[in-house]
Amino acid sequence: MAELASLIKLPGRQSEQSDEELQKLFSNRATVKRELSALRRERHELLDKLKEQEGAIIRVREQLESLERLLANPLAAANAMVYFQLRHLWRVGAQRVEQFSNELRAQRERKERAKLQEAALEKRKHRLDILNDKLQSLLIKDRNLAHEVETHQKRLEAMNGIARIFKGPAVKRRIGGLNNGREALQARIEEVKETQAKINAEPLPDISGLSLESRRLINLAVLALAQELVLHFGEHNLVNFAKSSTEKPVADMKFGDRRDCDRLVERIRGRISELDDQKAIADAVKARTDYLLVETSFADEKTTVPLSEGFVGIPPEVPSLTSGGVQQKRASDAPLRVNVLADDYWDVLKVLL
Repeated sequence: MAELASLIKLPGRQSEQSDEELQKLFSNRATVKRELSALRRERHELLDKLKEQEGAIIRVREQLESLERLLANPLAAANAMVYFQLRHLWRVGAQRVEQFSNELRAQRERKERAKLQEAALEKRKHRLDILNDKLQSLLIKDRNLAHEVETHQKRLEAMNGIARIFKGPAVKRRIGGLNNGREALQARIEEVKETQAKINAEPLPDISGLSLESRRLINLAVLALAQELVLHFGEHNLVNFAKSSTEKPVADMKFGDRRDCDRLVERIRGRISELDDQKAIADAVKARTDYLLVETSFADEKTTVPLSEGFVGIPPEVPSLTSGGVQQKRASDAPLRVNVLADDYWDVLKVLL
């Protein structure tokens, strides 16, 4: 009968096993389809990237071939020399602006961090002073109790036999109470010392970012340097030539005959070398930053980049605060019609905070 029962149940069990195997098969099939789909997407992405790379390689090859043809012509080669010198001039200016921004940011971060930590140390000192006063008070109480214990000990030791019998127990109880009081004081003293150690071990706070005032000041100083660089390279229109070289291909820019090109190259190199006078530039940037602090404005209370309307022109000279803001006007003092902010001179927009 048992064998018959097992035979009767066998088809049902086989059916359940078949269902489970079928479910696993469908599950595996779905997994394989997902993986296959992901592989196809990855393949298409790689093919797209490969096409982009091939296109880039073709463009570079075409540029090289165009440059080879250009350099084969002596006059075109001279113009190309000027072109690439101008691009170098632009990079020098952009690097100066970026480096200046980074240096100012580091300086302001150190200053704000020092101010924040100085305030934290002042608060810590105040807390420690309170604890130290408390500690000194507890130590004085402990010394007084110790002295009182010592006095009663001497008194007990000085007693004769009869006095020790009648008065000794009271003195001993008094000494015991004083020692208990000292134990409680010692516990409180240790608590105060532990609290002092914890306070001294607290890490000093750090700034989460530069303040609005610092970011505005840095941006104005960077824009002041950008304007000074425009003035520095404004002679012989070098600055505008340099900006055009970042916007036009080499074949589209002409600077004259071979002699003109040689003169421009010398002028470019000369003006770049004159940037080594760091003191004069720093003083000019400081004066111009003070000027921009007064002359520029911001869209709202949270904006860190000033409105471009304040940079429509670049006055060659600005009033110095040390001279009381008085400036003698000359015919040559007409502002240079360059907006370093709106036109992104020296890639200044990349470094503004």
